[in-house]
Amino acid sequence: MTQPALFRAAPPVPRAADAGPRYTPVELAKLLRLPAPTREQAAIIAAPVEPLLVVAGAGSGKTETMAARVVWLVANSYVRPEHVLGLTFTRKAAGELAHRVRTRLDQLVRRLGRQARDPVDDPLAGEPTVATYHSYAARIVTEHGLRAGYEPATRLLTEASRWQLVDLLVRNYDGDMSGVDRMPSTITDAVLALAGELDEHLVDPDTLAAWTGRFFAEVQSRPGRIYADVRKALALQQTRLKLLPLVRAYARRKEDFEAMDFADQLARAARVARDHPGVGEIERDRFRVVLLDEYQDTSHAQVVLLNALFGGGHPVTAVGDPCQSIYGWRGASAGTLDRFPAAFARVDGAPARVLGLTTSWRNRPEILAVANALATPLRAAGARVPELRAALSVAEPIPHRTPGGAAGGTLHCALLGTYAEEADWIADSVLAAWQGAA
Repeated sequence: MTQPALFRAAPPVPRAADAGPRYTPVELAKLLRLPAPTREQAAIIAAPVEPLLVVAGAGSGKTETMAARVVWLVANSYVRPEHVLGLTFTRKAAGELAHRVRTRLDQLVRRLGRQARDPVDDPLAGEPTVATYHSYAARIVTEHGLRAGYEPATRLLTEASRWQLVDLLVRNYDGDMSGVDRMPSTITDAVLALAGELDEHLVDPDTLAAWTGRFFAEVQSRPGRIYADVRKALALQQTRLKLLPLVRAYARRKEDFEAMDFADQLARAARVARDHPGVGEIERDRFRVVLLDEYQDTSHAQVVLLNALFGGGHPVTAVGDPCQSIYGWRGASAGTLDRFPAAFARVDGAPARVLGLTTSWRNRPEILAVANALATPLRAAGARVPELRAALSVAEPIPHRTPGGAAGGTLHCALLGTYAEEADWIADSVLAAWQGAA
């Protein structure tokens, strides 16, 4: 059987971004014997090779769509597998994405009956790089840290060792701690939290101290009564000022031990990338296409790192859901999604394109109706919150679809006083459902 022209004489270099594709997403899915993508998925899979934001609702198949986009780009010779970088937050998520991409690429090779070839010339032979944000930041520091004076051999502190280090500093500290909880463990936790927040926001202790001074002066210069919320903010800043000597002492001790923690690692990577443009040139040449998963949970330092490396119109696809932002305590913000189109603008300066995944493959219509109702005020305020719909048509089957696509059942909610009562209620509900099904 005659093979497609792409695989009779596959070019060893990527095609031009404006060249027409050889395969549509639907044709590629048929070739790989996979379910056809929805219209939303197909639009994302075959989007132009330029910055793209995907606002994906819960259970909308974002991992499969991201993997399909990589396969589509590779199959159409826009990029080689080894020039693809995928970043996510957990090792589990990174492993799942890597496995999905590699499986699809292997399916592509098998379906086209490829013969073994020289890996140097074979556009399908390479391996994509899929990692966590922190492990990628660690590589940036290791390979490029010397540009900013960071030793590549600096060891990484474990959570236990950093706590022990600060706890020792706290127990031997004789400075003013009036008005601060005197429990050493509480102060240790506060010092570690403040040090981490400073790194996540790329702020040094002197800058925080100067800002606090201006804040106090501005409040005191205003006539009238100081409201309770403002007094609370002033008290918090006073506490932070008393913790700053310990934060500085922690930083000096890490330098003495030639050690750093995870927050240091990320902050150093961001500063190296921001202050040394040559690092971005190297990384953009190494990774021609970049996928950023769970983008709504990226911190300020991570955004600075990624923008310095892959801004300026580089093909970056960011995927996120503002309703699943869970890392606000360390500097993440759902507003990061809203800022992506401008921060990662196209080559001509126009904002990045925004597409969405709104078909939920995980939840019944009753659950989605409640979720959509709860999110209505967020949408009214301008947040990029997708309104989800259930996959109930014949073309979009889900395992729990009732005959004929009709939805059934009632959604039950409960507000309980304790975790134990909640666990009992869930267990009783599951038992009742099981007995009713039997």
